[in-house]
Amino acid sequence: MRKSRCVENSLDRGGIAAKLSAMGIMKRTCFPEKKKKRWDSHQPKKTGKVRPLGIRESTWEVNEDPPKQTGKDADLNVSENRQVFSENEAKKGASLFVVTSGKGGVGKTTLSVNLAVELASRGLRTMLVDADLGLANAHILMGVRPSLTLTDYLEDRCSVSEILAEGPCGLKLISGGQGIKEMADLDAGGRKRILDAILDLRAYADVIIIDTGAGVSSTVTDFVEAADQTIVVTNANFTAIANAYGIIKVVTQDGYKQPIHLVVNRARSPEEAEQVCEKLTGCTQKFLEMEISYLGLVPEDPRVNRAIQKRTPFTQLFPDSTASQYMKKLVDRIEQISDQKIQT
Repeated sequence: MRKSRCVENSLDRGGIAAKLSAMGIMKRTCFPEKKKKRWDSHQPKKTGKVRPLGIRESTWEVNEDPPKQTGKDADLNVSENRQVFSENEAKKGASLFVVTSGKGGVGKTTLSVNLAVELASRGLRTMLVDADLGLANAHILMGVRPSLTLTDYLEDRCSVSEILAEGPCGLKLISGGQGIKEMADLDAGGRKRILDAILDLRAYADVIIIDTGAGVSSTVTDFVEAADQTIVVTNANFTAIANAYGIIKVVTQDGYKQPIHLVVNRARSPEEAEQVCEKLTGCTQKFLEMEISYLGLVPEDPRVNRAIQKRTPFTQLFPDSTASQYMKKLVDRIEQISDQKIQT
């Protein structure tokens, strides 16, 4: 009982813990035992009307300096890690998804990396921005060693397109840098410059996924406010659920009006994931008067940790694993809810 009070006190900004307790979330007994479903028989719930997308073959072409171009196939030679694009192939307005969480350690970055890799494997021009500034580690999870990061861009050592590192399946990665205190303490001007650069790249991608840091810092909320859609990652831990509610509350009170979706990671059963969703959506409806949708789940799977140790996305190393199958279902849903129209 003492531990529960401590947790509530640490989270009780604006009565969040009290509201969650009233909904039953802060109780360890909020997940009654039910007969478990087979993992492979579960389909994520679909909410609202969705628009299917076509798939186009991935073509990465960026035109950095149009006045210097001597022909439509002119090579800009800005980076050995970057493929060259022409303006003719540029598309307007990639779908911008921000993946965030109230609490660290819920598997947000692992989810972001595998979502991005799976999208890229389907032929979509996909960018992953590791916006955990100063503590970026998405490159580690996919075995990539970026030669340049957002730190280099902010210090005017390169253009933003030169940061693009090649990842699995043609994925493009922008790293936020690792072990750099200045990036972790970035001011509003620096954050705006990064966001403007990312938005400029929307014309050259089909999907951009931004993986934020945990918590409710200004860096996190700035990225969320720029998103077309936000994915909040949580698990069945009651502190993770409480903090997921916290980040949703903060961004909505700041005026965020775009769709928010929930993913339950490391779920022990489909029923557990659905119960987490019901508790959290109950809170947002009652106290915030807003709807969030259940995007799906990723089950607890030991092969995920094995893939992390091998610095390889689990969807690539273990494509037939249970976690990979559920990740494919998540990507199916992301394609459906995306506003971006991909030409076939």
